[in-house]
Amino acid sequence: MAGGLAVAGFSKGLGGLGLPLIATPILAAVFGPRSAVVIVSIPILVANTLLLVAGWRVVPRVIGGIAPILVLGAFGSLLGVQLLASLDQRVFALLISLLVVLFLARGERVLGSDPDARRMRVAGPAVGFLGGVLQGSTSIASPLVGSYFHARKLAPREFVVVLAALFQLNSIVQIGGFVQLGLLTSDLIALGTIGLVPNLLGLIAGIELRGRISPEAFRRVITVLLIASVANLLWRAFGP
Repeated sequence: MAGGLAVAGFSKGLGGLGLPLIATPILAAVFGPRSAVVIVSIPILVANTLLLVAGWRVVPRVIGGIAPILVLGAFGSLLGVQLLASLDQRVFALLISLLVVLFLARGERVLGSDPDARRMRVAGPAVGFLGGVLQGSTSIASPLVGSYFHARKLAPREFVVVLAALFQLNSIVQIGGFVQLGLLTSDLIALGTIGLVPNLLGLIAGIELRGRISPEAFRRVITVLLIASVANLLWRAFGP
């Protein structure tokens, strides 16, 4: 479990995504799916905070450009928390996988290169809302949200800050929902806090490596992480 959380943190530090996707299945095998989602929300909150602090210079500009996505993501998270016990994971796994493939294979053609284009303005909030639903219910929104911003060809630092800002707001809403529903027990808080140690060590290592690779190599890393995340998601939904 410690090794898995360290790898999850490394993926988060390097590419801004992958923490819950790696950590949640490992924790679910021990504590069950619902408890795993609650436990991993604590490392997610702390990791995104550190990424935003590390990229503080671009935070105001980046957040200003994704405000509608942030707002819709927060509303989606509220809905996702309410649906935590009732979502059909197989349906969502297929939907996410199809959207990721679409964004990876045809993202530039689907979205275009103009951030002010109507289709870009429509797609962003829709992705934000659905990503919020996924984060609130499963803590796993990176395949969908990551592939959308990957298609927009953001610079590495902006890419990581965008995801951190979106996931951070969603995480705050998610944890508030857990508290309201009585899901965030003292035992789960303790487990999430203990998990911070290996997770943050991996996060720091990922941040250090990200600063040493080129933008082209960074995009290749994100592509690999997205493909691996889809494979993981499908295995969780349809595997034995």
